[in-house]
Amino acid sequence: MYKFYVLALLLLQGILTLSAQAQDHSGHAHASPVAAAGILAEASPLYVCPMHPHIQQGEPGNCPICNMVLVRQRQQNTAKVQVNGAMQQALAIRTEAAAPRTLWRFIDTFAKVQYAEDAIHHSHIRAEGWIEQLYVRSMGQRVKAGDKLFSYYAPDLLVAQDDYLQALSVSKQNGERSASLVKRAETRLRLLGLTDKDIGQLQQSRQSQYQITVYAHQDGVVTMLNVRDGMYINPGDTLIEITSLNSVWLLADVAEAQQSWLYKGMSAEVDIPSQQLSAIDAKVDYIYPALDAQSRSSKVRLILDNGKQLLKPNMLLPVRLYGGPLKDVLAVPRDAVLLNGNSSRVVVQNGESFSVRTIATGSSAQGYVEVLSGLHQGELVVVSGQFLLDAEASLSQLPPGNSNAHQH
Repeated sequence: MYKFYVLALLLLQGILTLSAQAQDHSGHAHASPVAAAGILAEASPLYVCPMHPHIQQGEPGNCPICNMVLVRQRQQNTAKVQVNGAMQQALAIRTEAAAPRTLWRFIDTFAKVQYAEDAIHHSHIRAEGWIEQLYVRSMGQRVKAGDKLFSYYAPDLLVAQDDYLQALSVSKQNGERSASLVKRAETRLRLLGLTDKDIGQLQQSRQSQYQITVYAHQDGVVTMLNVRDGMYINPGDTLIEITSLNSVWLLADVAEAQQSWLYKGMSAEVDIPSQQLSAIDAKVDYIYPALDAQSRSSKVRLILDNGKQLLKPNMLLPVRLYGGPLKDVLAVPRDAVLLNGNSSRVVVQNGESFSVRTIATGSSAQGYVEVLSGLHQGELVVVSGQFLLDAEASLSQLPPGNSNAHQH
């Protein structure tokens, strides 16, 4: 579509240039293509709020935000392009009136599936030693609560077991006077990582265990494995990480301009294209406070049940976030708005005259953009063909010395 506008502009300029050359050969002064197109320059005042520069209008008044008197800042030249009805049809120019609308706050984005951070469990030991037997062999291996992970030998644990058995023996002879000694020895075993089951077996067998077995605390998959058979280990090492997949987190990106729409608990829908299932209902669980410096977006978190294990970490899923409505706001089609850096502008039609106007925009939804200032209700904006008209208006503001006049 953009190529069509460029070709149309070149064709229009070529026609105007040929017309101008014909006049030049007949002995008349050469007229520039811009002048031949019927460009008019009008000087109009611009009134701006000192506190809110984006509030601009062409007549005196007060700022709708702070109620300060608008200040006449400067004179602006508004270039007008005259295009007759036949040419408008040839260029497929289409317009639509700026009108009040109800815009539903709707954010269409993507979310990345990741492990739930509160469902991760680390396996550590509390006494240095050596791995004797490893039962988990690879990343991604599924385990259940109570499954063996590894067995290890720790000299300090062996000494602590011997002390406990000795305390039990002394307590049997001396009765209650040695009860506190047994309790302290048992507490030491617990602090070194032995479970109630391990201590119970030690009481029954009355024999120290050279190998201590570590068990899985929850169902899940192995997402970190930093240990191998025979490896020396110490309490500072994260040996195995087990993550539950019964629920997952979805982190969705939301643009900076849409931050005001977000609130905790807002409704959302998640699609799973690979499963060809209907959209899954969800809610925003948390809104992260920081913006990403590169993308200028923030993340929101959704939590989904994953009992069937359909959602896998690092999947990228379409997400739709639904907010409340913006009622009776002045809006124009999104296609009518031309972006230039930090400013937005539209081409406004008044009969056969077209002019470019800078506007301040707000929210965008359902193909329409909220207009904060710069337009009035009922004014016609160009939806199709505005690139050509905008280019003509830009050419009209070139210095006279840049014209293509030639002499014989």
